[in-house]
Amino acid sequence: MLYHNRKLYSVLVTIATLTASIIIYQVYLIQFNSELYYSADETPVVLWWTPFGNEGKLRECGNYRCYFTSNRTFQYHRKISALLFYGSSFQIDDLPKWKSDGVPWGLIHEESPRNNPILVQQEALNLFTYSSTFSRFSDVPLTLVDLPGITELLGTEYFVSTKEKTKLMYTKDLAPLLYIQSDCDTASNRDVYVTELMKYIRVDSYGACLNNAEFDKRLKENYLEALNREDFLSFAGNYKFTIAFENAVCHDYITEKLWRPLIVGSVPIYYGSPSFKDWLPNDMSAISVLDFKDPRTLATFLLDLSRNETAYDKYLSHKLVDNYEIANRRLKETLEQKQNWLRNGFGNYVDEFECLVCEDVQKANKQEIKIVDRKHYDCPLPKNPLTSETDRDNWWTKKWLLEKCGAKLLAHYLKNNLTINREKFEDDKIKLHDEKKC
Repeated sequence: MLYHNRKLYSVLVTIATLTASIIIYQVYLIQFNSELYYSADETPVVLWWTPFGNEGKLRECGNYRCYFTSNRTFQYHRKISALLFYGSSFQIDDLPKWKSDGVPWGLIHEESPRNNPILVQQEALNLFTYSSTFSRFSDVPLTLVDLPGITELLGTEYFVSTKEKTKLMYTKDLAPLLYIQSDCDTASNRDVYVTELMKYIRVDSYGACLNNAEFDKRLKENYLEALNREDFLSFAGNYKFTIAFENAVCHDYITEKLWRPLIVGSVPIYYGSPSFKDWLPNDMSAISVLDFKDPRTLATFLLDLSRNETAYDKYLSHKLVDNYEIANRRLKETLEQKQNWLRNGFGNYVDEFECLVCEDVQKANKQEIKIVDRKHYDCPLPKNPLTSETDRDNWWTKKWLLEKCGAKLLAHYLKNNLTINREKFEDDKIKLHDEKKC
């Protein structure tokens, strides 16, 4: 009897499993057939090879429309018109089996080259026709993606007066400078500079890098997840200056490290994009490390500025002047454009990029031959921030040079539609590097 019960149970389990499999397969067929239905006409198909944008969606873009999907079976569809990639997910051994000049590639990438160093190289960038990067020269610039808007930039919600900041330096024993970083291995080698700066001026360093201060209990736990929280912003606003050093130096690569202190009313001490002043509210909104010959000179300047409240306040005019008018026309026009967007942040840029590609692949009699080049992602070899010379001892410099060989090899593989084996690819890349053939 027990044997028959076990046998019956086994049969029932098998039937249930088969039924579930059939249902799942039917749901997949319905979804797949639905996708085929929407793309069976003459509508161009734009495939997100690395899923990131709209999924299975027919979109209107001005006078054009496209079908956007991440279903890779569409790479063989007769109306496939473009392939889109998110830079951080771009992997040399996970690419389409073919590349054709008739089906352009698009790249969206807001991150620094630390996420994918091969994309620094000209030969890798040349594989793409469209770009959306932090560069002002890209098709859809992401330069201000980390700046919420005009309201936050000019608002005083987290602002602490200069007199109160001076008082807090004594009553709360705050240093003039705030530093919070927990990524201590960077292409910019920022900790080398901050270490030297600390010899001449007090710095409260709360992160894992150069740590010498502790958050209070409410901020201590998972502080990396609280950097945009109201209590953290109020805390940051107590400091006169904030060290705002990017993890890599690229033209127009400007992150929340600059915007956060501007929002709370702490003067940023900035190192990163050489062109960052092009995006400041005015000429005195931030202080550039590159304007001083060494950390000691910078420290002397900051100590003097900290003691002179009238001079210090000139750096906070975007907070102190009623009805302040942003002097920087480029910044003002870009932020005014963002005001018309829905508050879904990065998604607006993705939508704009999709439509740019959708429209361009359908325009007849295109005169211009488009190609992504280094202007769209301009990140020179890492330099030592103390000497401004190429940082030969920095591991990231070696990675930059090695990936130049990787980009050359990748371009060869793709232009000849060759299958990439990662192990062989890495071996060939190192060989090219060692033979100085890049």
